[in-house]
Amino acid sequence: MVYLDASALAKRYIKEAESAQVDSMFDQGAPELYTSRVAFADVLSLLARAMRAGRMTGHDYASQKQRFLRDWQGLRVVEVTAECLDPADRLIAQHALRGFDAVHLCSALFLGKPDFACFDSRLQAAARAEGLAVVP
Repeated sequence: MVYLDASALAKRYIKEAESAQVDSMFDQGAPELYTSRVAFADVLSLLARAMRAGRMTGHDYASQKQRFLRDWQGLRVVEVTAECLDPADRLIAQHALRGFDAVHLCSALFLGKPDFACFDSRLQAAARAEGLAVVP
């Protein structure tokens, strides 16, 4: 079981150095892939921002957005519920997390002990401190 935060998931659609690592999670039959419901809006926002910044063309944006929407159907989505967010206060205070980062860590912890795919160093450190294995 692998949990992908938005920073990891977006690398599948916005090509960066680490994109191949994320692609392999999808393409080589990795274990079940999970993410939070908030990743839907977050990834769409990151795609639009990449287009506005000139990191991708309008055609590439439309193509990658459709790819994301197709992939979304195969992801297992953790719903943001009160029970899921129960540790948010502690995680934010203890690890100085931003809001969506705390939601992602809460969502992963709600699942148990998934591998945690993330490319944000602060969130990686928090996930490790909470006992999760950070990948790749």
